Amino acid sequence: MIARELATLLRLGLRNLMGYKLRTGLTMLGVLIGVIAVIVMMAIAAGAEQALLDDIGRLGIENIIINSVRPPEKKEDTQTNAWQFNRYGLTFKDEKQIRNTIPGLKKVLPVHKRRESVWWGSKKVEATVYAVHSRHMHLFNLEVLRGRNLTDFDGAAIKRVCVIRAGLLPELGVFRDPLGMQLQVGDRYYEVVGVLRDQAFLGYARKALDIDAKTTEIYVPYDTMFRRLGTRTVVRRQGSREMTDVQLSQVVVSVNSVEDVLPTAQMLQRVLELNHEDRDFEMVVPLEVLEQRRRTQRVFHYFLVAIALISLLVGAIGIANIMLATVTERTREIGVRRALGAKRRDIMAQFLTETTVISTLGGLLGVALSFPAVRGVTALFGWDAIVTLSSILLAVGISVAVGVLSGIFPARRAALLDPIAALRHE
Repeated sequence: MIARELATLLRLGLRNLMGYKLRTGLTMLGVLIGVIAVIVMMAIAAGAEQALLDDIGRLGIENIIINSVRPPEKKEDTQTNAWQFNRYGLTFKDEKQIRNTIPGLKKVLPVHKRRESVWWGSKKVEATVYAVHSRHMHLFNLEVLRGRNLTDFDGAAIKRVCVIRAGLLPELGVFRDPLGMQLQVGDRYYEVVGVLRDQAFLGYARKALDIDAKTTEIYVPYDTMFRRLGTRTVVRRQGSREMTDVQLSQVVVSVNSVEDVLPTAQMLQRVLELNHEDRDFEMVVPLEVLEQRRRTQRVFHYFLVAIALISLLVGAIGIANIMLATVTERTREIGVRRALGAKRRDIMAQFLTETTVISTLGGLLGVALSFPAVRGVTALFGWDAIVTLSSILLAVGISVAVGVLSGIFPARRAALLDPIAALRHE
């Protein structure tokens, strides 16, 4: 019985709306634009959050990254000398102390990096050479496109092998199969055994790992670099030489669970502060950074949705305005229906059905048009955008609610009309 009444109301509502196609279309337009705005804004917010997760997530939320940083130069160090010697940053002693004093660690991976000239024939490129353990490559998902990755055996055998970024090859003018090539790194030759996928770390991940913007990275076995090159580098300038001794450029600490990250970071901070009065290190906690960025992202998300909801509010005002005018135009029709036995709740249900149909159809059309709108925004501005099911359900739900709420006042006004006065209305 109820289903039959609803079907009758829906049929009457559609028939009345189709009698005024232009008015119905213009009324629906406000809701349609509002729904598109809500979905597009939420898609942009979801895309930004996913990009954030991809960026910081590559660092691993169970990892803590400690980088060596050069302390500010003291006044006596700023004088120009023919020979300068600088020693700073993390040391082998720090690594050993971390292993022996901090409980619950899963991995402690030291990293040493240095700038070197890389030669292929007469072509030279300045590249960053990373001395790492094989586990470092797997920890940060450094996938090999061709060849193989570094292994524990490479380090144990002090093998002069390397894995390079694909972006280094065109810089060197290499357009053939690079596997087996002998690259001159500094004054020594290394055999290329693997080429990494050309997906360099971006954004915050690149900054946290202290990686250069260019994809000219070379990874060599940790033990090979120290056995053959040591930790000191010499930079020669006109009239002076500077020697720098940094034992470890970076230490990556991995814990057993996410709950242990922040307590472990605090313990690491205290241990390192005892050995480094100059504060020549910095600590990056991806989990902490992720939470901070998420809070900021959440505010941005709510702001975008609020802007989009204003469009739906404008659409609701438009529906209410049009329906009030419709009540005035259809006063005589309302009087006839009341004279034939229609009750006030029937009149109210009729007008609420019409406003709900308008807003629902506008919402569904808005959902259909939001997909090309999102693709257009992505193509035009280069922003990441992801349409989620929750945004679609929210937009449609709000559009239906808009139809009901904006139709209550006009429907109530129509229901309260005096039947005799309505029949006399011209």
